Amino acid sequence: MTDTMPEQQAPADETGDWGDAEQSAPDATFPEFPANPHNHRFTISIDARGPMLVVRANTGAEIQQAAEELEDAAVGAAIGRAWAAFKAGAAMGNGLGAVPAQQGAPAPAAPGIPTPPPVPGAPGAAPAAWQNAGAPVVPPPPAAPVQNRGAEYAQAGWYRLNVPFPKKAEFDAITQQYGMRKGRPSEGGQFSFLKDTKAWYVDPQYAGAFPQFSPVPA
Repeated sequence: MTDTMPEQQAPADETGDWGDAEQSAPDATFPEFPANPHNHRFTISIDARGPMLVVRANTGAEIQQAAEELEDAAVGAAIGRAWAAFKAGAAMGNGLGAVPAQQGAPAPAAPGIPTPPPVPGAPGAAPAAWQNAGAPVVPPPPAAPVQNRGAEYAQAGWYRLNVPFPKKAEFDAITQQYGMRKGRPSEGGQFSFLKDTKAWYVDPQYAGAFPQFSPVPA
C-alpha cells in the first residue's frame, strides 16, 4: 500500500487566466502623445533672441494647414504675451523695473525710439514752408475716393512694416504692450493686416515702436 497526495488546486487568482483584465480595469488609459517632443507637430523654444516656433510637415499643404491652425488658435498672440511676461520678469529680476501700459489708453512711443515725422498731408503734419512765408493758402483738393483698401492706409499716413512670420510673436507682443487696437483707419484701429500686399500697417504715432520691422510710409 502506497500513500498518494491529493491533487493540488491552484488558487483562482494564480491560474494565469487574464481574460478579465480589461474588464477589471475599464479606466486604463494610454498616452495620447509621444513622450519624445521631437515627434510633435509643433515645438517652441525661447532664448535671448525670443521665441522660436518649429512646425514639422512633409508637404507644402501640411505647412499651410499648420499655419492656418496656428492663426485660428491665436498662437502668436499667446506666445507674444508669454514672451512679454518673460522679458518683464527678467527686467524686474535685474532691478530695472517695468511699467505696463494701461489697457484702453493710448500709449506713448517706446522710450528711446524716435517716432518718424508724420507724412506731409497727414493729420498733425506741419504746414509747408510756403504757407509760413505768407503765400496765399490754397485749400487742398477733396480727397479722392478710396479705390482699394491699400490707399486707405496711405491717405491716413500709416506706415507699412516688414514682419517675417517667425517674428510675428514679437510684433504681437509690441501691439499688446502699447494697448493698440486692431482695425483699419476707417474702423478706428491702430494696426491692421492687408491681404492684398501681405503686410502689416500701423498708425504713424506708433511707427517708432517697430524699428526692427523697417517702417516706411504706406
